[in-house]
Formats: sequence, C-alpha cells, structure tokens
Amino acid sequence: MRSLFRILCFLPSIAMAEPIATVSSDLDGDGIPDKAELTRSADDDGMVDLAIYLGQNSEPETVAHEIVWIGGPGQIPELRVSESGSLLVNSMNIGIGRNKWQQTLTIAWRDGAFVLAGFTYDWYDGTNMQNQGSCDVNLLTGKGILSLGEAWVQTRFATNAKGGPIDKWQFNYPDECGLG
Repeated sequence: MRSLFRILCFLPSIAMAEPIATVSSDLDGDGIPDKAELTRSADDDGMVDLAIYLGQNSEPETVAHEIVWIGGPGQIPELRVSESGSLLVNSMNIGIGRNKWQQTLTIAWRDGAFVLAGFTYDWYDGTNMQNQGSCDVNLLTGKGILSLGEAWVQTRFATNAKGGPIDKWQFNYPDECGLG
C-alpha cells in the first residue's frame, strides 16, 4: 500500500513540466498581461513546447508542440518580448562544436491567433569566417534578406513561405535561406 501511495504522489510531478523560460507581457494587445512559457516536450526528444496563456487563464490559449530545439549549456532556448510587443523565441547552439547558430522566431497576435510572423537564423563556422550568414524573413510580408560571408553581402528576396498559426507550424525553413 505504501508503494502505491509513493507512485501516486510521484505522478503529478511527471505531468507538470518545469518551465525552461517564462515571460509576462501584453501579447495580444488588450492591456492585460499574458504569459508565455517553454517546457520540455513530453517525448523528451530534445525539443520544447511553447504555451501562451491569455490574462489570468489557467489553460493555454495555444500550444506549439516541439517548436524549438534544446541542448545543454549554451543551447537553452530563451523568451523575450520585442519593442512592438511580439514574442521572440530564441534557440541556439553557441556552446558546442565549430558550427554555431542562433534562431529567433517572432510570434505576433493577428486576427485572433498567435502566428509565426518572422524568422531569423544566424550562423558561423568558428574556424572559417567566410562560412557565416544571416537570413531574416518577415513571414507576414514575404520579404527577406540573406547576408553571406565575411563581407556580409546582402541579397533581398521575396518568398512564398508563410508562418501561419504557431500551433500548426512545422519546423520548415524558408527555401531562400538555403538552410536545408
């Protein structure tokens, strides 16, 4: 009986994932603070989920499963809020190996939903500064800038890539970024 009690007491702690990052801000523009948090995915597969709670709601307005990757030190995702009030989800590998990268997903409230509005990906090779670049795409307008090499040569482009609701977003990079 005591063993069953220990198991039952342990189960709630499994179901309640601890937040990796949390931010509070008015994310939907109604003047009431909202909350966003990142937690490890239930599969514990090296990915994290994003949940956004409106106002004082205890149930999330939206959940984006496996939205970004998580690793060890120098690879822990972060949440910030931009000056315009959009949610920024940063993920990175700046701690291990010679190929470093940082990704920012910009999430905005549009037409009653949280949508992926922007995508930025920066990378560099720690031993070859010619192998570096940045791809910044506004997924609402379809306009982007690709910057490459040590001279940071910029190319403007238009894309058909769309972000859409974050709870349906699949981990796809815009083709114009050349990230595979």
